[in-house]
Amino acid sequence: MPIAERKERERRARIQLIRNAALKTFAENGYHGTSMERIAENAELGKATLYYYFKSKDELLLSILEDGIREFFDRIEREWETSESLLEQIQQIALVGAHFFAAYPNYFKLYYYLTAHPALNRKAMRQLQPLIQEKTRRVQELFLQAQQRGVLKPYPTDQLVEIFGALVMGLGQFLDRDADARGLREKAQLINQIFLNGALMQKEDNR
Repeated sequence: MPIAERKERERRARIQLIRNAALKTFAENGYHGTSMERIAENAELGKATLYYYFKSKDELLLSILEDGIREFFDRIEREWETSESLLEQIQQIALVGAHFFAAYPNYFKLYYYLTAHPALNRKAMRQLQPLIQEKTRRVQELFLQAQQRGVLKPYPTDQLVEIFGALVMGLGQFLDRDADARGLREKAQLINQIFLNGALMQKEDNR
């Protein structure tokens, strides 16, 4: 393996190590209770090494959130590749959400902490908004396409996506009771059934 390629792989591995340690530390101690020094200790790295990769706690926090957003939507898009219909693609969103939160519960803890701290949440959302818009645009296109093909009722698409997204994010509220993927998946299936029963076009609607 070329030296440059090996160094790049080592750099990426080091960054992921730091993100994982920071995510766990943020989830356990909250944003204000977390210091760069504590993150460095949990990552078993020197503080200088941590600052070499991330200049501040805010920069590290945003990097974690960005990584989580990308991973979540990448999982959805991989499932869409094997889905046979628009309806199945919509249903996959909640099912992927259940699996993601079960596999990475600390992401939801960090998200929940942010929602409880409006100033910090606004700061994070300002920087992450372009990525979020990029990723959710594909979901909006999916819902719009489903409406155009008569799969979903013609409710305002933006509101429909927003409400469905809030239901999916709400799965994280059950992490303490349903720590396993099976429990969350059952609730995701209920979300699909309850939400789509109201949003799906019925045969009599097409008459």
